[in-house]
Amino acid sequence: MRVSMKVLCIGHVAFDVTLEMSGYPVENTRNEINNIVENGGGTVANSACLLGKWKAEPYICGVVGYDSNSEKIKKEFNNFKVNMDFLETDYEKKTSVSYIILNPQTKSRTILSKKSDLAPIKKNDYNKIPIDMIMLDGFEYPTAIKTLKSCQTAVSILDAGRVTKEVLDLCSKVNFIICSKEFAEEVSGVKIVSGDTKTIADLYQALKKRFMKQEIIVTLEADGALYSVDGHIKLIPALKIDAKDTTGAGDIFHGAFAYQYLQTRNIEQSVKFANVAAGLSVRNVGSKNSFPELDEVKKYYEQV
Repeated sequence: MRVSMKVLCIGHVAFDVTLEMSGYPVENTRNEINNIVENGGGTVANSACLLGKWKAEPYICGVVGYDSNSEKIKKEFNNFKVNMDFLETDYEKKTSVSYIILNPQTKSRTILSKKSDLAPIKKNDYNKIPIDMIMLDGFEYPTAIKTLKSCQTAVSILDAGRVTKEVLDLCSKVNFIICSKEFAEEVSGVKIVSGDTKTIADLYQALKKRFMKQEIIVTLEADGALYSVDGHIKLIPALKIDAKDTTGAGDIFHGAFAYQYLQTRNIEQSVKFANVAAGLSVRNVGSKNSFPELDEVKKYYEQV
């Protein structure tokens, strides 16, 4: 029997331009770019596309501007079978855009973002859809709050990557907090020292003390992912893969976790599955170019 996988993804929708170049540009110099990769961006938008690729039923809920980038984003959503019924257009503004300078030698990324002051979502009533899961990123806060209240049977996941009052409030209202290392350190007041299990445990315990009802997962990039099962704190190491570009790896982790959790309702299996998907995603440049095939993730997951 097929598991229902209707996922409403609410948040920031943007356009990413990755500029791959040797070294890093020095001010007031001329530089050559080795490669340019253009993709739609935004955490929930990327997660929605991954879910669509893997034949779930994602809906994107956000706002784009009125420009050529928004048309490219819509075409991309269409290619990945993402439902755009709740994607709105602000005809007075341009779509938010980020330029990512990627140095393949050092694997460093420098991100330059221009966020547009787009109008908020207007049509924020989704009661007619039997939503199984809600994915949030802290943007579109009023719509996020209203949806959490009206779809209380849906599993809710928050990408906590920024410390704002809206994100902190949403942390107390969702089922799962999947946060970045930077968010976890700032909120907990504990700085992780690589290899020091005490700092890892102290950080996690501080987060659990603040968000007692939520399941918490901390993505640690090259150091893997931190989570707990039955009160036991666990750290799963990242895959040992030569990374070309980590852009979108966190978004892929979120999408893969959502997919596996809807299939199994098992936190540990879902974290391990997401860890594999994110690890495999760093082999290519650009977020959408990095999406691993579902069969490959499953095969690798079974091996490890």
